[in-house]
Amino acid sequence: RDSMQELRRTVTLLRSHDEAGMAAPVPSASEIPALVDQARTGGLAVELRMRGDFARIPPGVGVAVYRIVQEALANAARHAPHARTMLGLELASGRVELLAETSGPLVAQSASERERPHYGLIGMQERATALGGEFAAGPTPNGWRMSCQLPVGERRSR
Repeated sequence: RDSMQELRRTVTLLRSHDEAGMAAPVPSASEIPALVDQARTGGLAVELRMRGDFARIPPGVGVAVYRIVQEALANAARHAPHARTMLGLELASGRVELLAETSGPLVAQSASERERPHYGLIGMQERATALGGEFAAGPTPNGWRMSCQLPVGERRSR
């Protein structure tokens, strides 16, 4: 529901002919605790662990981190609403590392659902790849695991 509201706001802003030229606010990694709170309010059991100063992440990487976490939480709510999700984010050594592990019962999917493209996973993969990062996701014996590593700054040669 929140994602649809955000999408509608974005489309409205894109279609507006506001002379002031005000850009829509871009979400950042430092807003992830509020995103997790929204998921909890919606009934999802989420544990959040963050290490590092996420305010230092450049805006392009910050929005990617936010969107990847947003999709991971949406997937947990859709496919494992009664499970527990541990979400870990760490900023260290010029990289931000994300880990989302959902443990517990998964909602059974029909054959047609299993065969359809998984655009959320594809989008997360594309965001990570576009920034020179790595992404992996798949089932585990107890649920589902998603991991992502994104470089935060330009690498400097010594």
